[in-house]
Amino acid sequence: MNSHITERYDEAAVNCLTGSYSVLAGITGRPVAEQTVFERGDGYLFQAGLDESGYPEYIFPVEEAGALGMTRSGFTVHKEPITFDAAASQLEALLAQHKAVIVWVNTAHLRYADVYRDNNPYLHAVVVQGIAADRSHVDVHDSLVVGPRPYSCRATVTLDDLVRSAGDRIKSDAHDAMGFYYAVSDDTGSATGNPDGAELNGALVRQAERFSAEQRFRNAIRHYQALCEECFTGPPERSAHGARRLFHHASVLYAVPSLKLMARSLRTADAPDHTLALHEEATRHWEAMGVLALRYEATSAPSVLKRITQRFEQLDETTTRLWESVATPEA
Repeated sequence: MNSHITERYDEAAVNCLTGSYSVLAGITGRPVAEQTVFERGDGYLFQAGLDESGYPEYIFPVEEAGALGMTRSGFTVHKEPITFDAAASQLEALLAQHKAVIVWVNTAHLRYADVYRDNNPYLHAVVVQGIAADRSHVDVHDSLVVGPRPYSCRATVTLDDLVRSAGDRIKSDAHDAMGFYYAVSDDTGSATGNPDGAELNGALVRQAERFSAEQRFRNAIRHYQALCEECFTGPPERSAHGARRLFHHASVLYAVPSLKLMARSLRTADAPDHTLALHEEATRHWEAMGVLALRYEATSAPSVLKRITQRFEQLDETTTRLWESVATPEA
């Protein structure tokens, strides 16, 4: 049996790991929205570094935010090293205990979607929900298949493909969590559903305070700018690919999708108009950055690079003002 999609859904997660944690919560019978994982896990805070291919990335601390969001939602997060020489029996035992597990995979070995077959490999998280009686394949829930129209799906994956994808290690500055299964148990039930207004306001203010206090968040855009500009001084092929990655991080994968999720949180928290206006301004800057990145990929024009630099400066200023307004909404 070959790996293939069995069901496809128009809805997609903002991030593969936080989306997967939301899937696990639903399987336990106590659903937690991905937005809630971001809110309780401080997922709206971003940092910069290098991705699995050595290119600049602007990303929230995914593993930290996902585990924190689930813990604050009243779940216990379990982490177990994968036993590769007894993969089937270990997976059977874990599924019997937890019903489903998350595993980080190298997309080079996923064969059920064109995006995995036709693009460079990258790190991705999926949920394993079942294993065949003959151990030939597993049932997977993929919360985010990235493309022009992102979607989620259920898929059948051969056990061999799953084991290869989990064992072919990819590491970046933000991710080093391969080689483990992740599960959750609803042991405390201390928090349920979505945050109420008071909790949500407190969660957003807490993130604003962390932005001010922690250099990795406060200086993230400047750090990302420096990494991108260094990349753009490299060979033409590296510079062009770096520009494409800037587009992906700005518009497709991280900045704009996370800001759209944050907009819902701000509105639910009854954020004041000036905070919402700053949020909209930050979103526009990231959308414009994505367009500039594509232009720079196509032209390598110094004039476009100058505009990218200016846009980074505007983003840094606007993002700082946004978090300051969240910290002191009455100002």
